[in-house]
Amino acid sequence: MTTFRLTSSSNPRSAQAIPPGRSPRRHAAPAKPSLAETLESEVHAGGWEFRYCLAASEQMVSGFAEIHCNGEPYFELPIFEPQANALASIDLLREQCLAWIEARAAVPARPSAGEA
Repeated sequence: MTTFRLTSSSNPRSAQAIPPGRSPRRHAAPAKPSLAETLESEVHAGGWEFRYCLAASEQMVSGFAEIHCNGEPYFELPIFEPQANALASIDLLREQCLAWIEARAAVPARPSAGEA
């Protein structure tokens, strides 16, 4: 199983593989320090969990969501449009996470080496 992540400097269409047993890491933004940080988690059907990490600047909230399934990290999605508040940021990230899971489910699984 390959796990992917996006970083803030990545193209939104590209992803980086995360080796098994390692969790995604974020690099601290050198810009303005955040005024507050919000960590929240939601569990969804199928063993999926979304972990939100938000940082508030003076007027906007940005951050990212980690997507986990059955305790294993799968993907990290950054917020591409900072929002006015934490609730709007979480709503946007939730939509992005659900769309990622839906798109992932639509792609047929590749047969393993033993099945080919």
